[in-house]
Amino acid sequence: MADDVILCASELAANAATHSRSRLPGSTFTVRVKISPGDYAWVEVEDDGGTSTPEIRDSTGHHGLDIVRALATDWGIGGDHTTRTIWARFDWSDRS
Repeated sequence: MADDVILCASELAANAATHSRSRLPGSTFTVRVKISPGDYAWVEVEDDGGTSTPEIRDSTGHHGLDIVRALATDWGIGGDHTTRTIWARFDWSDRS
């Protein structure tokens, strides 16, 4: 499961650095991870928001959130144009 969490954290951080206002000079984004052994792992990335809303796209091109959707037990997006948080949860019970 560590590989899945690391891949998704990397993908969410890359999205923040590429698609939000966090890409601008002097801006930041924050990655948080919580591990609850035997229960779940949680990763979230909080960025400086932006003019667009992250979404799953059915077209060709970038598929970062498709990766998160495929690997995480659950995921979601909160916030608005000033601050956005994208999170993913990975339940141990879903792993063989």
